[in-house]
Amino acid sequence: MNKNLILGTVQFGVYYGINNKAGKPDTNSVFDILETAWDNGVDTLDTADAYGDAINLISSFHASSGKIFKINSKFKNLRTEFLVDKLRLDIAHLGCNKINIIFFHSYAEYKENKHFLDDLLRAKDDELVEFLGVSIYTNEELKAVTDDPSIDVIQLPFNLLDNDFQRGSLLALAKKKGKIIQVRSVFLQGLFFMGSDKLPHKVSTLKPWIQKIEEIGAQEELSIEMLCLLYPSSQAYIDEIIIGVDTKVQLLRNLGVFRAALPSTVKEKINQIAVTPSSILYPTNWI
Repeated sequence: MNKNLILGTVQFGVYYGINNKAGKPDTNSVFDILETAWDNGVDTLDTADAYGDAINLISSFHASSGKIFKINSKFKNLRTEFLVDKLRLDIAHLGCNKINIIFFHSYAEYKENKHFLDDLLRAKDDELVEFLGVSIYTNEELKAVTDDPSIDVIQLPFNLLDNDFQRGSLLALAKKKGKIIQVRSVFLQGLFFMGSDKLPHKVSTLKPWIQKIEEIGAQEELSIEMLCLLYPSSQAYIDEIIIGVDTKVQLLRNLGVFRAALPSTVKEKINQIAVTPSSILYPTNWI
């Protein structure tokens, strides 16, 4: 795999995922996952203030192991005058030299707090952060942040349904403009593993497209896990892929999958899947 793989940490600190039956992993399990990630060349974590105890767990792992990950973090609901102080405190707490990427946690946060950008750019100059980013959902948001030269990284969902048909041309344009493209939700919160016949009512409108994915997997003799992981890694405009796991066994299995390649014919079949309206793909609308 020639993509940078990033380990997501939301599930370490909060109950996350529509298909999550196990809850949060305990501290020992989290440390096992982090140790396994590090030993297999995964050196970057995606976290956020909103992820419960995740940052504290990362800090404890850093302190006890001496293995220091690069940290991508998100902030929200922060007053401007506290921003730089918070960055310094987080860096000290995590035991790292700088924050690799600091994200606005949402497009709304970015739009409402653009006055933060001057402080963040100074933080870059002072080597407190390496890159500035925005975490987004929609194509309208993607267009807006693509046009902002102060934003280095765009993080957004991308998966078998929220796919090239939905976003491909816009992501190619963002890449052309020099943005680093980072994708999350490749498993759609575990929805792809539930099976089309067991979908909760709130996402039942996705059943025809989940069935299509299952048909492609059966025809090509590829597991759903392989399709989920190899499809985003096959896209030239994607630089980094975030995955979340509950156990080190899952992580090792995912890493093994990434050693394979997705046949171009399968990629094209998935590229042509067209979910409408696209809003049903966003978990915030699963009410």
